[in-house]
Amino acid sequence: MNNIEEGTVTKVAGDKAWVLVKQSTMCEGCHSKSTCHTLGGDKKIEAESYNTAGAQTGDRVLLKINTKSLLRAAFLFYFFPAMALLGGGIAGMKLGPQYKIDPELASFLSAITAFLVSFIVVLLIGKTLKSNRDRMPEVVKILSTESNSPDQKSGDECEA
Repeated sequence: MNNIEEGTVTKVAGDKAWVLVKQSTMCEGCHSKSTCHTLGGDKKIEAESYNTAGAQTGDRVLLKINTKSLLRAAFLFYFFPAMALLGGGIAGMKLGPQYKIDPELASFLSAITAFLVSFIVVLLIGKTLKSNRDRMPEVVKILSTESNSPDQKSGDECEA
């Protein structure tokens, strides 16, 4: 299943384009849309995409996003570390007394360790996912170019 969004190209480098998309359209069905923007403080998201349409900076474009891949990435980046933290805490609570360590301290240390290990795993998997072309958004169509913008004046106009 694919989701098509409209956005503006902010930067182009090689075969990639960074497209600014409004959060309200890109994240309409997501349960975390109200908290997602807290780091940037903005309702816009810049998506790194493959530039198959040959768009340039300033162009309005259509962006195809693979929804299935987006959900898998959300699971990996949010759910997996949370479960590692919880599992590590429970394991520490159970194993602490066996090794004559305070259960609360063992729980804390094992939870932090499990979380850090999961974070490293997420980073490593994230690098491989980022290089997979099927998982990245793709610029599929140029709607308008910066040179067609109605805001620009032609050189023939004179100022009075």
